[in-house]
Amino acid sequence: MEIHQILPTLSPGDAIGNEVVLIRDVLKSWGYKSEIFAINVHQSMKALYYLEHKKISSEKNILIYHLAIGSDISKYVMSVPDRKILLYHNITPPHFFYNINDNLAMVLQNGRNELKLLADKIDIALGDSEYNRLELEKMGYPETGVLPLIIDFSKYDRPNTKIISEYDDGWTNILFVGRIAPNKKQEDVIKCFYYYKAINPNSRLFLVGGFNGSEVYYNYLQDLIDHLKIKDIHLVGKVDFADLISYYKLADIFLCMSEHEGFCVPLIESMHFGVPIIAYNSTAIPYTMNGTSILVNKKCYPEIAEMINLVLTDKNLRDRIIKKQTLRLKNFDYQNGLTLFKEQLNKVIHKW
Repeated sequence: MEIHQILPTLSPGDAIGNEVVLIRDVLKSWGYKSEIFAINVHQSMKALYYLEHKKISSEKNILIYHLAIGSDISKYVMSVPDRKILLYHNITPPHFFYNINDNLAMVLQNGRNELKLLADKIDIALGDSEYNRLELEKMGYPETGVLPLIIDFSKYDRPNTKIISEYDDGWTNILFVGRIAPNKKQEDVIKCFYYYKAINPNSRLFLVGGFNGSEVYYNYLQDLIDHLKIKDIHLVGKVDFADLISYYKLADIFLCMSEHEGFCVPLIESMHFGVPIIAYNSTAIPYTMNGTSILVNKKCYPEIAEMINLVLTDKNLRDRIIKKQTLRLKNFDYQNGLTLFKEQLNKVIHKW
């Protein structure tokens, strides 16, 4: 029996891509022949073109499909005889991208349509959060479960010391990590920072994430910054792994105003680095945080700015938040994740 994975795009620095590579390596360590198949593969990654899978496709094998966007792979997965596991990483509702990237909006809508069509073709469908699992259940998937993204934090140990030395200057560093996209609502993070900057002039905001495909939204953020005349906002763009670690190490607080998340890996990364979190209460965020951090139900920017200040100045409050976040982080322990993965895998294996 062979166990392979398939997805539209495999690229470095992407949370899904990182998990795919990790799962492949783990499967090989367990004695399975395992390859990754994709349509688009970054030159630094090792994978095969997705149609190459047909040469080894067999009802004796298992195919793991990572779904987060529409693609030709959905149709292909439905056509092969392999036993199938769906790992659903959520599909951003297309309305967020109307008049920003209409082509992407169409691809996202296609993905949601494909998700429905796959319901009776999948042996087990796993969401990486309870929020995603509930969506799968509503779509008619007969057997569902939760498999949080598997993250190996032992690799989060080599920051870019040049970045740390540049910004480790006693100023307050506010951080948000996520691709520049309208569902992430970076404009609301900027507006919160506008009010916090009035409270603490010695503060800066780092917005880390690429903007490919959201250039219209990126330009809107630039215009907003100019309009509000705010200094010390750094639209960092997409960064490599060492740089990402550096920004977490610099951060005094993580501020998330996103209105759609399927899991939100940066919340877990912030917990790992002991960064207190304030986040908007939406979609998968309360499931990921599970009562450990501060959730806000209304985007009242001055009040959120005051909350940031309270967390940063009240040591007891800050310590309580970090302690609860650290306890929550144990739920995403690497070995626990592998155990859960093996349990779900065995359910499919034992169907024979």
